[in-house]
Amino acid sequence: MNAKDLVKLNNEKRKQLNEHNRNYYEDMLVYIRSHLLLSEQQSEELLIELLDHLLEAQKHGKSAEDVFGKDPKAYCDELIRQLPKEKKKNIYAFVGYLMIQLFALITLATGAVELVAELFTDVDDTVYLGKAFVLFVINFAIILLGVAIIVLWIRKSTFRDDSNTFNSKVKTFLIVWFIFCIVFGMFVLVERLVPEFGYRIEAGGMVRILFGLLVLAVTWLLNKKFRITK
Repeated sequence: MNAKDLVKLNNEKRKQLNEHNRNYYEDMLVYIRSHLLLSEQQSEELLIELLDHLLEAQKHGKSAEDVFGKDPKAYCDELIRQLPKEKKKNIYAFVGYLMIQLFALITLATGAVELVAELFTDVDDTVYLGKAFVLFVINFAIILLGVAIIVLWIRKSTFRDDSNTFNSKVKTFLIVWFIFCIVFGMFVLVERLVPEFGYRIEAGGMVRILFGLLVLAVTWLLNKKFRITK
């Protein structure tokens, strides 16, 4: 089974756990998955193995603590040390895939906004390729930084006694929203700071939408053929 199939299987099997064991196990699941550089296939196989072990113990009246101990973080850290890293070529392929998809989505979004704006006013269709390229690279780096901060926060907040409480979830939501606002603000700032330069082309809203859809279709076909996202 590939990683996607294992995730689906895990989601189904996890429903068989009682509330206490499910909360305990899901903390382990989030913590292990938050280590993004580990082999996804090996990580999901390990999580299924742990789940099967816990389900079997639950049938005999045992709790998650009886199976994995009272320090799940230490237990997971030991398991993580034994897991292999994801192959570099897979990481590079995945990052490249995300970059192309982000480019397509940005093209679609700007095209849609411009198409609507054209209904009410004259819009400058000029695109400076040099500026567009620099903005894309910087914005992608900003997004990666934002994701890394969120993942580290989630990893840090896992296994806390209040991690499943309403207040904790609200706090996590507010932190994610704050990071999102900071990222959006940086997008606006970078857009104003980077000067216009490079080859100039004219690309209206419809042209951008069609081009964005074409790029998305190409990435979908590549992912289907090479299983970049597993």
